[in-house]
Amino acid sequence: MKGREESRRGLAAWFGLGATDAAPAGGEKLHRLLEINRALVAELDAGRLYSKILDAAVELTGAERAFLVLSSAGGAEPTIAAARNVDREEIRGAISKVSHTVVRKVVESGVTQRIESAVDDPSLQPSQSVSGMRLVSILAVPLKVRGAAAGCLYLDNRFQRGTFSGDHQQLMELFADQAAVAVDNARLMAQAAAAKAELEQANAKLAEKVVVQEVELQSMRDALSLRPDSTPPKHDYPELVGRSPAMLELLRLLDVVVETDYPVLILGESGVGKEVVARAIHRLGRRSARPFIAENCAAIAENLLEAELFGYVKGAFTGADRDKRGLFEEADGGTLFLDEIGDMDQSMQRGLLRVLQEGEFRKVGGHDSIKVDVRILSATNADLAKKLEDGSFREDLYFRLKVMTVRVPPLRERRGDIPALVDHFLREAALQCGRTAPALAPVALELLCQYAWPGNVRELKNEVMKLVALADGTIEPRHLRNLGEGTRPVHLSLAGRTLEELEKEAIRQALEVARGKRVEAARLLGLPRRTFYNRLKRYGLL
Repeated sequence: MKGREESRRGLAAWFGLGATDAAPAGGEKLHRLLEINRALVAELDAGRLYSKILDAAVELTGAERAFLVLSSAGGAEPTIAAARNVDREEIRGAISKVSHTVVRKVVESGVTQRIESAVDDPSLQPSQSVSGMRLVSILAVPLKVRGAAAGCLYLDNRFQRGTFSGDHQQLMELFADQAAVAVDNARLMAQAAAAKAELEQANAKLAEKVVVQEVELQSMRDALSLRPDSTPPKHDYPELVGRSPAMLELLRLLDVVVETDYPVLILGESGVGKEVVARAIHRLGRRSARPFIAENCAAIAENLLEAELFGYVKGAFTGADRDKRGLFEEADGGTLFLDEIGDMDQSMQRGLLRVLQEGEFRKVGGHDSIKVDVRILSATNADLAKKLEDGSFREDLYFRLKVMTVRVPPLRERRGDIPALVDHFLREAALQCGRTAPALAPVALELLCQYAWPGNVRELKNEVMKLVALADGTIEPRHLRNLGEGTRPVHLSLAGRTLEELEKEAIRQALEVARGKRVEAARLLGLPRRTFYNRLKRYGLL
């Protein structure tokens, strides 16, 4: 209100009106200018607004021509948004009809330039536009938005010297303040309208996809609900050993998943075989002839993950002596499996979301977008619901990744599969060692079945590998007790205990058996070193 009142007093002073002066001529002029200002504020269409500004400037000053020049983003040359002459006609080729020297001075300095005779002004003599167009009178006033010049109002007369007086300059500076506000409002409204239209278009596309996916997913759910529990899986899954009820449920779900091309979020504890499941999905899907690329997001430093996934161009950073293809390019047409997706930082989450939404990315240090067609399979043992609550994982990315969700059961929920898994790993280890698989005493197998296996299938596999390497002849219970530090079974009572309590206790016992050696304890549990350290932090065991 204060600024508006000062502007009104300034206009009144220009017209020669005092506090009590009511001269008809001055009052009529002031009334006309206020009418113009009201019209500008009410006009939100940029094109019509620009014309009104220029027509009003010509009317108030007697200029022959008027140009509205607006600054461009990124330091580019200002552009002419509109140009009008005294007959209220559009001026064609306006960019070649103004003095760029004058425009640049006004925009850079934010100071008005008033020139009574441009052809005689020594500061403009080198300017080809002035001499070539024989410009005479020029008045260029800055359009200031929040204290900075956002362009200028450029007036000229090619036929009359001294067209613009000091009074005209003062009037146009006051008028330009009002015009700048109106231009900025129109720009903001245009941006808001464009953003709204873009959002509505994106929402419409998303709604269409959601409807299609929901219909397809409902068909899948219906198909699954009609299958009796005894129905064998449709496909063969030799890499997924065991046919316990929990495994059969998983395999029947995979029968549906492999026939789609949707992103899949694979959930499960460390060591349950999430990557094995991902490979099975790829092998049986339509992309089986194309690459399967796997990456553990937690195993790569955050500052290197972007370069690993998207690649980089030569000179992007120190040591980048050549262009490098990222995993997305390597997996083009195939499948990219991202393990430990919950450990990905926010900047990488934004980059991954862009690939999922647009199907394109930029290399580190590059400017060109690269199109790819990749199916994303992701996995995590983290509680993503908690990460969504604390804001460490993007909700929009979460829903993009979990179009379909597969949960791999822990080994304690499929104990009936342990004999088959032990037999499978015995034969696999013997083949690798080039020897005959040792026999397994029934009592030893019983002990293996009773063990808690906090490291799940990975821990069981590591244990069997050691038994094959160290046992001679038949594997007896004594081998389980005396195999070395940390190999004896850890018996945990499941009654009334949460999964976190069991995991914490298993880590405690592993550290005790390993005599505090973290690397050894992680190896005993079959956990990656970084994952093991994260568990130590979570449970306060550091």
